[in-house]
Amino acid sequence: MRHLRYQRRMCCKRYCLFTYTLIAIFTLISLSTAADSTDIHENAGTRAMTFLKIGVGAEAMSMGESQVAATDDLYASYWNPAGLTRLQKPQLALMHNEWFAGINHEFVGFALPLGNIGTVGFSSSYLSFGELQGRDREGNETTIFRPYDLALILSYARSFGDSLAFGTNAKFLREQIADAAGTGIAFDFGVLYTFPGMPLSLGFNAQHLGPRVKFIEEAFGLPVTFRLGSAYKLWNDAFTLTTDIIRPSDNDVAIGVGGGYTIGNILQLRTGYKYKIGGNDLGAISGLAGGFGLTLRQFQIDYALVPFGVLGLTHRFSLVANF
Repeated sequence: MRHLRYQRRMCCKRYCLFTYTLIAIFTLISLSTAADSTDIHENAGTRAMTFLKIGVGAEAMSMGESQVAATDDLYASYWNPAGLTRLQKPQLALMHNEWFAGINHEFVGFALPLGNIGTVGFSSSYLSFGELQGRDREGNETTIFRPYDLALILSYARSFGDSLAFGTNAKFLREQIADAAGTGIAFDFGVLYTFPGMPLSLGFNAQHLGPRVKFIEEAFGLPVTFRLGSAYKLWNDAFTLTTDIIRPSDNDVAIGVGGGYTIGNILQLRTGYKYKIGGNDLGAISGLAGGFGLTLRQFQIDYALVPFGVLGLTHRFSLVANF
């Protein structure tokens, strides 16, 4: 009997790995055949609130932004709100993103599991450009101004059985540049499916859906993005493999892959790569990412290093506290 159970477990693992490999191969083939041959996407630069495309959480960024099926903490509110159903306790999350050119990106959020009712969360994402010197039409200096982007996010997720979960976000958006401002609303819709008895998950997230945003005298569409991905776990969940297809409305299709390994339930080592079909704009190295995490009792501390080619290195620090 023991030998039979062992054989069944091995067959299950082989089937999961085979399924995951097929998904990855199909993704690569389909994206390659559908790639746009042009250098610049026809919709590039035509969207408002583009800060919404900046990912949150050091763990996700260090794994090539491939988290739609793997996310399991409060940062799921960005990658796939359905992942909020994996929270077992209330969580507080904080992130600081030291970006290039003096730009800083901050995230703070709180989520509360409510049993069979579901999980609710509230978070905010803030992008600051620092102080900029204003100038008039003749180029003369005027007053200093501080442009920023802000998103206030209300999240809800619920499971249906042990395998299927749905989640949604409602977002209030604001963009301020000197005396001009634009406001809008947007929604996300995510789904997560975990195969029964197998360490394989599939996820989908439709991001930034909403009406056009008026800025000064012209209205612009939002940077709608679709994410489809898978996550597969090995060695009693110690090793995680992830793959995401990313389809933005204002750029070419991209694919993200990542891997993470946990040592002694304390240290996590991660790496990943995000490749835009047709080539990364800032060079091949700009898609590479890496980082690590530490689990200290109820705290999870993560760091990610993400290069942006000639623009330099970016650093993300994030914290999750469980109560």
